[in-house]
Amino acid sequence: MRIVVFGGGMQGRVIAKNLAARSEKPEIVIADINEITGLDKGISFRKTNVLDKKDVSEAVKGADSAVLAVPSSIAHDALQNLIEAGIPVVDVSFTPDPPLSLNDLAKSKGACVVVDCGVAPGLSHILVGNAYAQLGGLDSARILVGGMAQNPPPVFHHAVYFNPSDLLAEYVRPARARVGGKEISPAPLEAEIETYTDHEAGLLDSFLSDGLRSLLTSYPDVPEMVERTLRVHGHMDTMKNLGELGLFDDDAIHATAKKLGTKYSADKYPDYLLMVVEAKRGNKTMAWRLIDRCKNGESAMSRTTGYTTAAVAMVLATKKFTTPGVHAPEKLGEVGNLAQVVIDDLKERGVVTEVVSASSEAVRV
Repeated sequence: MRIVVFGGGMQGRVIAKNLAARSEKPEIVIADINEITGLDKGISFRKTNVLDKKDVSEAVKGADSAVLAVPSSIAHDALQNLIEAGIPVVDVSFTPDPPLSLNDLAKSKGACVVVDCGVAPGLSHILVGNAYAQLGGLDSARILVGGMAQNPPPVFHHAVYFNPSDLLAEYVRPARARVGGKEISPAPLEAEIETYTDHEAGLLDSFLSDGLRSLLTSYPDVPEMVERTLRVHGHMDTMKNLGELGLFDDDAIHATAKKLGTKYSADKYPDYLLMVVEAKRGNKTMAWRLIDRCKNGESAMSRTTGYTTAAVAMVLATKKFTTPGVHAPEKLGEVGNLAQVVIDDLKERGVVTEVVSASSEAVRV
């Protein structure tokens, strides 16, 4: 078995390490334009320009699947080159919108592609898709998710666990959701801030964010769909104050992001990630909870995101899902036991998704 990981950044290396450590002993190649040294046993490097169609075609020869983990600014063109090569791909690059426009090309090339495949979106969507299939439709779906500091700094109450500009975009990009059957898209800092209490994490803030993405178009019949980002209680007061000072305005936001990324870097504040997914139809509820912490130098954010990507890369490499086209992750959840396959894969590697009962008649998987 051979799997090629395009992207040699932290996320790409976490995915490659996860895959190389498996009992199947797959051959793992990291393909990147910049040379990478010091790789773990079982991982090799191939200098590759992911924006060069010929280079990509050579890199994926003999591969059973590929992973795309590159900056979002080049992800669409990179994915198109991989699709042209006709290879199964799992994409975790998170373009501004899911690249479903490449669906016809993928079908014509016989390429099975799963996009947006991290933890949220990604695992969250797989679980919603599974609930939709199991319950024969949904009345509501709610996702609560956030990566937070285990020992948060004062005032800011947070740290920067991925690209700081992308982080700040969560607070300013219109938050698409569906409430009472109507599409809404408020500015996150202008929408209502709610609190949420977890039995381990305690009192948290939650704000409406733009994480539903493909779920809104995949399930237009579901009248209630929201994703709320979780943060340490008090953080949202700080963010509202920064917004009122104009620090998130177009001419200031990049400088703000740079300062926050430097002052509150992830290496200073080890993280944990909490995700709760609830899906309901009538008096039946399916609900899951995941909590994970930074471990062995890997942040909880990179573990939960990368491990989900790696699990789906194995699903594609072992031909458990082969339908040509570009698929949102919820489509995996609708197919057979693939949601459980992914859950079990993560559990084997220490990332545990609990099935929790949110009603007396909860449905379990």
